[in-house]
Amino acid sequence: MNKTLAVISLVALASTAQAEGPDYNYLEGSYQRIDIDDDFADVDGDGFAIAGSLEVAENWHIFASYGKADLDFGIDLDEASVGGGFHAALSPTTDIVANLAYVSVDADALGGSFDDDGFGVALGVRSLLSEQFELAGFIDYVDLDDAGDDTSVRGEGWYRFTRNFALGGKIGFGDDVTTYGIGARLYFD
Repeated sequence: MNKTLAVISLVALASTAQAEGPDYNYLEGSYQRIDIDDDFADVDGDGFAIAGSLEVAENWHIFASYGKADLDFGIDLDEASVGGGFHAALSPTTDIVANLAYVSVDADALGGSFDDDGFGVALGVRSLLSEQFELAGFIDYVDLDDAGDDTSVRGEGWYRFTRNFALGGKIGFGDDVTTYGIGARLYFD
């Protein structure tokens, strides 16, 4: 009987020790596919994105991202954001996340260019389903000065092959824009 209790206690302690929350220190690179369907145009294309996050204090992180895509009709789209966020544990393996960012968009085509900026807000949940697999879901709101606003829903999944390397995918659905991506993430301490 005592051996059974000892084994159960060790399993419980090991589970608690392994139950870390999501990691906010990473660099990421991805291929992305963008489909834009609004009142003025129906264009799509692909490109790349890079992003990074750094935990700067308990429950606080900063982040930045840059993406470049080549769309139909010779349109080049550049998007960048930089901001900060707050995360708090809902459980040992799940965090609620709130982000605020400055957002910049630049579109160039043969007929000229369009530049706009504004802010973005994201509210979501990141959860480790196991030591290797993380799922995340967000509601994103972006308000640009000239182009207006858009609300989207985004989901991510990441599989860690090692402590520092993961592969994953993202999908986002907005009013006018749908995005897909696959990528790699490098975690650091």
